[in-house]
Amino acid sequence: MLRRTASRAAALLAGSLLGVAAMGTTPALNPHTGQPDPDSGAELVGAPAPPWAFDRWVRGGPLTLDKLRGKVVLVRWWTEGCHFCESTLPAIERLRREHPGDLVVVGVFHPKPPHAVSNAHVLEVAGELGFDGPIAFDGHWKTLGRYWLDGHPERNWTSVSFLIDRAGVIRWVHGGGEYHPSDDPRHARCDVQYRDLEAALGDALAAAPPAQRQAAKKL
Repeated sequence: MLRRTASRAAALLAGSLLGVAAMGTTPALNPHTGQPDPDSGAELVGAPAPPWAFDRWVRGGPLTLDKLRGKVVLVRWWTEGCHFCESTLPAIERLRREHPGDLVVVGVFHPKPPHAVSNAHVLEVAGELGFDGPIAFDGHWKTLGRYWLDGHPERNWTSVSFLIDRAGVIRWVHGGGEYHPSDDPRHARCDVQYRDLEAALGDALAAAPPAQRQAAKKL
């Protein structure tokens, strides 16, 4: 979903800047256009994923990146009334079901604007969108800020995604909007970005877990 920049930017700039220095502040080039793009997120690839601090877990938690070390993790921020989320959540649910042992898909609900939402309502909306995975609640966008918005008033989206490898390193970023397989020319960009995710996911799944790599080094 598109970001409402005016009042939100002021609030975010006043917030914590933890993780921004480590993850960089210069807009990267879009890998498909070669042009500077603040929503590319390419500069974050290869950086350690920041810890998250969600308000609560609606389903399937609590989970932490430390607990998930050795798994591949796909995190997607979503909300109700977002047609980009309506098309993307079913796609990532299919990925979750295709890789049940190694891939954990976390859907992070962020109400827009920030306000109280019951667990029952979040689960109802998730059910309507066809997502059955773990759900975290980021009510005041604290973790969304740490990952994406803090210090970046130029960024336009909040419905962002991050693929994190078994060692806790970011391997793919989607800076907002939708991605899903499609042969519709109107959704060519969505299909390309979904294929990018599939490629990054394949590489991440093929990599040995950190414990196995350490054991191999000792041989």
